[in-house]
Amino acid sequence: MKWILTPFAGALLAASLAAQQPPDTDKRVTELERRLDALSRQLEQQQTGSALPVAEGGAGSYGLGAAASKVYSAPAGVSIGGYGEFLYQNFAGKLQNGTYAPEDNQIDTLRAVFYFGYHFSDWIVFNSEVEFEHSGYSDAHPEGEAIVEFAYLDFLIRKEFNVRAGQLLLPIGFTNEIHEPPAVLSTARPFVEREGGIIPTTWHENGVGLHGELPGILNYRLYLVNGMNAANFSAGGISDGRQDGNKANAERFALTGRLDWHPVLGGTVGFSFYRGNSVFESPYEAPIGATTIPTALADIHAEYRAQGWQFRALYVRTTLGQAEIESLGTAADANAVGTRQWGGYLEAGYDLLSHSGSQQALIPFLRWERLNLQQQVAAGVIADPANDQTVHTAGVSWKPIPQVAVKADYSQVRNGAHTGRNQWDLALGYEF
Repeated sequence: MKWILTPFAGALLAASLAAQQPPDTDKRVTELERRLDALSRQLEQQQTGSALPVAEGGAGSYGLGAAASKVYSAPAGVSIGGYGEFLYQNFAGKLQNGTYAPEDNQIDTLRAVFYFGYHFSDWIVFNSEVEFEHSGYSDAHPEGEAIVEFAYLDFLIRKEFNVRAGQLLLPIGFTNEIHEPPAVLSTARPFVEREGGIIPTTWHENGVGLHGELPGILNYRLYLVNGMNAANFSAGGISDGRQDGNKANAERFALTGRLDWHPVLGGTVGFSFYRGNSVFESPYEAPIGATTIPTALADIHAEYRAQGWQFRALYVRTTLGQAEIESLGTAADANAVGTRQWGGYLEAGYDLLSHSGSQQALIPFLRWERLNLQQQVAAGVIADPANDQTVHTAGVSWKPIPQVAVKADYSQVRNGAHTGRNQWDLALGYEF
């Protein structure tokens, strides 16, 4: 008979472990807390019907996905994890307005990622993510990429107060921190949360900050990071303004943070933000007074998982200094950036196998998205209606085991210029 974990069983295990260990040994108390946390996360997975992969540390531990957080539950020494995904895209031959404009279909080794971590001691942990995109970089294939997505040291002082320093994932939205393929229902990340969207996932910068769990079932992260390079802003958004830890200009800094509340089992309500000045670093000589651009982004989000159901809602808004953008003049591409941008989506899925007793999951889902990269622009700039988009996506994700996902979906893309192009995609993803 299948053994179902209960809080009472967890309490008995805690008592048994405590009886076996000297009560005054900090190291063993820490180990007891770690095991109890893992048990509580497994219980939550069972009660909510979630098919998310759960490492011993738990999906979402320390603001990261299951594979990315493995180092926290691993014994002293080296920890290795990773994920990868392959994507096939089939594009419609006609645009939204009926114009015949074929685009080549493509298949891509989208990402191959490795997590490397090291437990220096009970309270000092190193964690990193090294990513190869589009089969990596070489002289023959310069369109590929090899990049460090995060690399930091965590100083685990208390449950409520820990220090993190290095190259950090910004704690914004749903996908920027937890972006492994099995954690995303669709073949690709939501349009709102991807490069060229409102939240440029993945977004990582150098910095230092705090994170922890507070009374009242609250989780927080608060980081000070280097600012963006506003010279790379454009009509396509702020994505190219990320500095990615690569000799980043540190004349200006930004504050970013997140607070999540878990009012019920399987439920999360929270907000995140980014606020700072973006340096204008370019061969183009900006006018005096326009060398920094005030940049702010904020989102509110909610998620609920129960008995196989999965719901997500997100709204995000970006604002840039109107006067500073206008003072750049038309010689700068950044002059065309939206001084106000917004986006959001609603997503719902249901695991048809959630009550079957199987570890498999079969999750059909629907998602509605709206985003406008140029809701408001500088004086004299004409907004491109193609940047005002509506996307409807329907698909299914099959997980033969929690760490592997086979996905298919169809996206209807519409925009104000009537040049949207529909597509259907297939994807294979994994994590370990």
